[in-house]
Amino acid sequence: MELWIKVFEVMFPVIAVVSVGYFFGKMTNVNMKPVNIILLYLSTPCLIFTSLTEDRVQFIEILNIVYIGTLLVLIGVPITYFLLRTFKKDPKVFLNPIIFPNTANLGLPVVLFAFGDAAFDYAILFTTIVFFLHCSFGILFINGISNIKEVFKIPLIYTVALALTLNNFEVEVYKPLNISLDLIGTTCIPLMMFSLGHKLSETKIINLKSDMFLSAIRLSYGFIISLIVCNLFNIDNLLVKVFIIQYSMPSAVFNYILADKYDKSPDRVASIVFVSTVMSLVTIPFILYFLMK
Repeated sequence: MELWIKVFEVMFPVIAVVSVGYFFGKMTNVNMKPVNIILLYLSTPCLIFTSLTEDRVQFIEILNIVYIGTLLVLIGVPITYFLLRTFKKDPKVFLNPIIFPNTANLGLPVVLFAFGDAAFDYAILFTTIVFFLHCSFGILFINGISNIKEVFKIPLIYTVALALTLNNFEVEVYKPLNISLDLIGTTCIPLMMFSLGHKLSETKIINLKSDMFLSAIRLSYGFIISLIVCNLFNIDNLLVKVFIIQYSMPSAVFNYILADKYDKSPDRVASIVFVSTVMSLVTIPFILYFLMK
C-alpha cells in the first residue's frame, strides 16, 4: 500500500496540471499556439542545453542514450508496419502515433516526480532523441524523403550539437549565462503539461473502438519493446527505468502536428492521442509500481 501511495503522489501533480489545462481550454477560447512556439523554440532548448553543459550527464552515458534510444524507437518500425497492414490500417496515418510516444509533455514530469533529477537529465536526452527521429524518420514515414529537410529547421538539433561539443571538450559556459538559460528552461515542464491538457480539450473522438485498439497497441508495444531492448544492454538501472517509463507513454501530441501539416487524417491522429492519453492514466501507475519496487 505504501508503494501505491508513492505512485499516487507521482501521478497527482501531473494529472492535476493536465486537468487544469483541459478545463481552461474548455472554458476559454485562448490560442495556445504562441505558448507551443515558446516551448519548441525557447524553453525546451534551454532546458536541454543546461542539462548537457552542466556535467550532470557523463559523455559515455550520452552515447548510451543516443544509440540505445535510437534502436528502441526504430527497431519496431517493421513490426508495427506489419501489424497495421494486417489490420488494414494505413501506415502513413497510424505508424507515427504508435512509434512515437509523448516522452515530453507527459514523460518528463512523470520521470522527474518518480525518480528525481538524475533520471530527469536522462529523460531530457531521450526526449531529444525521440524528437529528432520524429522530425526526420517521422516525416519520412508519412510524406516521403522530399521533406526530410524539415528536421534542420528545428532549433533543438543545433542546441544538442552545440551542447555536446562543449561537453566533450569540457568547455565551461559562463555561469550567469547558464543560470539565465536554466531559469528559462524551468518553465518547460509546467507549460508542457498545461499545453497537453489544453490540446486534449480541443480534440474530438472519431472512432472510439478503433482508437482504443490502436492506443492499446501503443501502450503495450512501448512497454514490451523497451523491456526487451533494455535487457539486451548492460546499462545503469536508473537509465533502464527512464527508457521503460518514457517509451510506455501514450501517443505524442506532435503526431497530430505532423499529420495536420501534411494532411494525413489529423482528426483521426488527434483522437488517438486523446484516447491513448486517457488510457495511460490507468497503465502508467502500474508501470511505475513495477519500476519502483
